[in-house]
Amino acid sequence: MNKFFTSLVAQFKEFYKSLTPVKRASLIGASVTVLVASFIIAGMISGNDFKPLFKNVSQEQLPMIVSSLQQKNVPFKLTDNGGTVAVPATLLHATQMALMAEMGSKNLGSIGLELFDKQDFGTTSYVQRINYQRALQGELVRAINTLTSVKKSKVILALPEKKTFLEEGGKASASVVVELYPGKVLTEDQVRGITNIVGSAVEGLSPDQVTVVDSFGKMLSRHKNDNSSVSTELIEAQQRVEQAVEAKVEEILGKVVGGGKVIARANVVLNPNKTNVVEETYDQDKSALRSVTTEEESLNGARTNPVGVPGARANLPGAQDTGQVGFNQNQNKEVKSQQFEVPKIIRQMAAGAGSVEKVSVAVLVDGMMEQEKGENGEVKEVWRPRAAEDIQKYEDLVKNAIGFSSARGDSVKVESFKFNREDFEEAERQLNSLERRKLLEFVLRWLMLGSIVLVLYYVLFRPFTRWITDSFQDSVEDILPKTIEELEELQTVDHTLPGMTAALPVLEESIDPDKAESELLREKIMGLVERDSEKSANAFGLWLSRRDS
Repeated sequence: MNKFFTSLVAQFKEFYKSLTPVKRASLIGASVTVLVASFIIAGMISGNDFKPLFKNVSQEQLPMIVSSLQQKNVPFKLTDNGGTVAVPATLLHATQMALMAEMGSKNLGSIGLELFDKQDFGTTSYVQRINYQRALQGELVRAINTLTSVKKSKVILALPEKKTFLEEGGKASASVVVELYPGKVLTEDQVRGITNIVGSAVEGLSPDQVTVVDSFGKMLSRHKNDNSSVSTELIEAQQRVEQAVEAKVEEILGKVVGGGKVIARANVVLNPNKTNVVEETYDQDKSALRSVTTEEESLNGARTNPVGVPGARANLPGAQDTGQVGFNQNQNKEVKSQQFEVPKIIRQMAAGAGSVEKVSVAVLVDGMMEQEKGENGEVKEVWRPRAAEDIQKYEDLVKNAIGFSSARGDSVKVESFKFNREDFEEAERQLNSLERRKLLEFVLRWLMLGSIVLVLYYVLFRPFTRWITDSFQDSVEDILPKTIEELEELQTVDHTLPGMTAALPVLEESIDPDKAESELLREKIMGLVERDSEKSANAFGLWLSRRDS
């Protein structure tokens, strides 16, 4: 490989030395032109990746920015009616830093923490606090403007003065106004991200105290203590569940009946209430004896049994004492208690809001187009509804796909109707037209570039190459032998052939005529053929025609 490049460089040096000064200058100019044209064509094909340098540029700022970019020879584009200045992605950061250093941030948008780069010694604490608030607001605006959907934003901070006691100080709050690009919306996650960014950047500010509204005054942020946010979240959750059910049904039936022939609509009822259930269950069959307690009591002895007239007469004077009758008493008592351990299961179930209470699904399935012969023998397509057996199978598939529950009161209805295909056909025609237009633009662009290259090759490059190489080699028709006699004479002469003194290097070493005459002649002729194959072919044709004559 190194020998090849070495020989190639040597040949080019020899070729360059043989050129006149005018042709050398022309060759250098043509090479530079080809390189520049190649870069231009490559840029036209790939396209420069321009990225916004500044967005929301006012009419007062635009002339200064454009003038500075022109002085720096930086390519730029103006979009959004001059509101956005875009530069190549490779020059984005360097250009932005250069413009901010040259013009200052005051002329390029919101003011950030660079406000403190220059401070006066006589600045009061009140002014410093206001400047800090302005700088903080500017930094937050820059952070929010980095979102692709945000065109412009404004941040207002309400920061209370610091007090000696915490209970005397107020709560910090913030308001954010965003202007969105046409057709763009902020998702719930993006709004939550804005509130968290502002809340985290400001000391003592909670994300719940950040309010985000759009340029139309619509509230975008939601707070935890807002009752309307709960209902809105429930509605959004219901819509997400319905969309998931519809997509699942259309996907499973679309594989059977074909894409675009199934329309599913779901209605999902969610429970908006939170429930907490505590359940205790006992298993008496698995009880176990835990402890046994036995108590025995025994009474033995004699006692008198009271006798006489009962009542008040026994206390009257003159009542006879009948005496007392004694008797023996023996009493035994035994108390036995058993304690059993009964298994107990305690379940605590907490269900949040949003549990599915009922699912209803309606499915429309397009019929089938069948070919049918008419009375005149012409074949035409006739629409036929789906068979009842197929409808039942589709209904079973839908029930299994959505987790049908009869106890929950779910319902599924599948019907076959003829679809109106005009909307689908019109949309398909528009898509096909757009694809054809893109393909045509792509093909025309490449055809135009190819045509330009071919025209430049045949009109400029090829004649220029011939003009450059005319002095480097003589005509092959004058060098090659015309007859066999001339070829035989050529084998007897020395190494210097007529007309080839300036074209071929002279061989300094001696050559054995018996061994190398034919090889030397072949190499010289092949070299001439490689340099100009067209002239060589003409010369060989002329030589053969003269031989035949």
